[in-house]
Amino acid sequence: MARILLACVLILACGPLCAQQSTYVWQKFADRIKASEAISPLGNDLFGDRVGLSKGELSFAATDLALPGNDSLRVALERQYSVFDRRWRTSSPGMMADWDLSLPSIGAVFASDWVVQPNVSHPVSTARCSVVGRAPVAYPFDLSDFWRGVTLNLPGEEAGEILVANSPVTLADGRTYTWVTGNGMTRLACLPTVKNGAGEGFLAVTPDGTRYWFDWMGQTDEGGLSESIYIPGQPTLYGVALKKTMLYATRVEDRFGNRVDYTYDNAWNARPRLTRIQATDGRTITLTYSGANISSATDGTRTWTYTYASTASGRTTLTQVGLPDGSRWSIQFQGFTQDGEIRYRDYTPGGEIVRTCTHNDVPLNIGNTFVGTLTHPSGAMGTFTMDIREHGRSNVPVSCRNVTTLVGQPNGSGNNQNDDVNLWAIKGYSFTLKQKRISGPGLATSEWNYSYVPGTSFYRYPGTTVQYPVCDWQNHNCSLPPCTSDSCAGASTTTVAGPGGEWVRYTHGNSYRYNEGKLLRVERGTSASNILQTTVNAYDLSLQNQVYPASFGESLSVNSDGFEAMFHRPAVSRTVYQDGTSFTSVTTAFDAFARPITVTRASAVVPAAPPPGTPAPTPQPLLATSALTVPGSAYTHQTFAVSWEAVADATYYVLESRTSTGSFSVRYSGAALTTSVSFAVVTSAVFQVKACNTNGCGEYSPQRVTVIRSSGGGGGIEP
Repeated sequence: MARILLACVLILACGPLCAQQSTYVWQKFADRIKASEAISPLGNDLFGDRVGLSKGELSFAATDLALPGNDSLRVALERQYSVFDRRWRTSSPGMMADWDLSLPSIGAVFASDWVVQPNVSHPVSTARCSVVGRAPVAYPFDLSDFWRGVTLNLPGEEAGEILVANSPVTLADGRTYTWVTGNGMTRLACLPTVKNGAGEGFLAVTPDGTRYWFDWMGQTDEGGLSESIYIPGQPTLYGVALKKTMLYATRVEDRFGNRVDYTYDNAWNARPRLTRIQATDGRTITLTYSGANISSATDGTRTWTYTYASTASGRTTLTQVGLPDGSRWSIQFQGFTQDGEIRYRDYTPGGEIVRTCTHNDVPLNIGNTFVGTLTHPSGAMGTFTMDIREHGRSNVPVSCRNVTTLVGQPNGSGNNQNDDVNLWAIKGYSFTLKQKRISGPGLATSEWNYSYVPGTSFYRYPGTTVQYPVCDWQNHNCSLPPCTSDSCAGASTTTVAGPGGEWVRYTHGNSYRYNEGKLLRVERGTSASNILQTTVNAYDLSLQNQVYPASFGESLSVNSDGFEAMFHRPAVSRTVYQDGTSFTSVTTAFDAFARPITVTRASAVVPAAPPPGTPAPTPQPLLATSALTVPGSAYTHQTFAVSWEAVADATYYVLESRTSTGSFSVRYSGAALTTSVSFAVVTSAVFQVKACNTNGCGEYSPQRVTVIRSSGGGGGIEP
């Protein structure tokens, strides 16, 4: 009865209001597609910027104060900021508004409080550690719409999902550790209670013997989630409120008994509120608040201050960090915090197909740029420009949910494709770093410009058709990867052009359940036609047990979203090609944790280019990107102009277009800077153009959209 009541409270059918307050499930696809493992600063990291190179994800990390002590336990105040879609965030839930503190924690996003279910036939439980279960979910939502498993955050390490250990271990403290991190190195056991709420907590122990007591709960709003179900004659919109619920460490202790305590004073279902960090050797950081945000921090002799501003969106933003010596950091992230929204239609115009299971609706603000700046106390300024781009995976199987069929008709007849959602995320739109610039008094301006080729694709198993995009499960296991070799595997590329003529191209694997997330190749030189050094990495992608297990545990994510967390796939070789010589490093023996114990290094004279069989680089642009102009809307059968700007050294241009459900095709190729087009059906026409010459073509322009509306003269609905 408790489970049924929970579903009734949280999942409701509702009217247009839901669409105005929450995100459609397919708009979360970008969250399901993990960034590559290559996350690093590029160029001068004076501003603490970190870039997820495969998708251009941008974040910042800053340490305002760190107190050295008599042991290795860290006592520091560290803050972090991430650029992401804030469309349905009406507030800034961090302890520093749109910035948050980097603290040891564990948690997840739920469509309820932190309760778990082993399966739908069991009641929900707050025994969130000893009961192996997932978040509860109710129709029409799927767990993959919001659930990414339980994530562990530890200082100095990348956050990652915890796994149900293949082999639980009992340590000297008598506890059984049933959870493990993806690298097999950190183990977690259960605490019987938490300090400010109901249910269990977690105890983590790292390889060096440091223990973390996760037993203080905090909760923040994650916005809402919507799904439209189109049943003929009965379209219904469902909504659910999401909560991010975390357990924070109140105690960290090393194997010698040295200890750091974290003190909080929030209720279990309120945003976290840290008030003190104190070590047994006397190091102390005390925090004071103004409203919900930290206003100052002190170590007893020095004080740091924090200033905030409101934005028109209602979200608060950190604008200044005052240092004890009177200098300050200035932060202007309104372009990210206030304007940082990826905007889609709030409703689907009657009868219009704007998206399908395999093609996303194009954001209404696809051509916008978003700018944030940081000013260092020295006066140096970092300017970061982002735009909206689509990133994803390749070789993703197609099998869609919500596909309907009219009674007595062939499969898929009468299906409204707007609500179709693929079981496995193919691609999604996200904020993407376009440019980083450093300038200031006495500094020569330096720029890093980023370009991307996402390399996305999907695969239909036999029996899965365009009209009926549902797996024939009786004859095929469509969850299996259709490609498990380098000969068919896909990849994405990111090219960075920096100051002084530096040029670097990164190739990341993105093939579904094969090489996704792995950095395959790095090429350095002055341009795509003058590559001076190439590094090729190879990995154990067999997913088979070796001396080490293929996986140290089982992911609780669903629909293969936990693949990268579950299968560590260690590097086995690295080869650098430079000046006609190859320099190779091969791991010939591993330990049980997939750490190298024997490495062989060798060099040889070879052709400057990598030998056959190594992944081929994706052709890259030789020219600048042209700016494209289209009208916002037009009518069926109406002729309208599409134009673009001239690009130096270009001799011709290629304009491509697609409808909201189709693939790109060439509309025009020639030397002109404009052409006329028309459409016979109601759709969203998407355009892109590239500049070309005899050496090749440049990057496609950012996509532009023209909404084609019915003129009443017989324009049909796009099939």
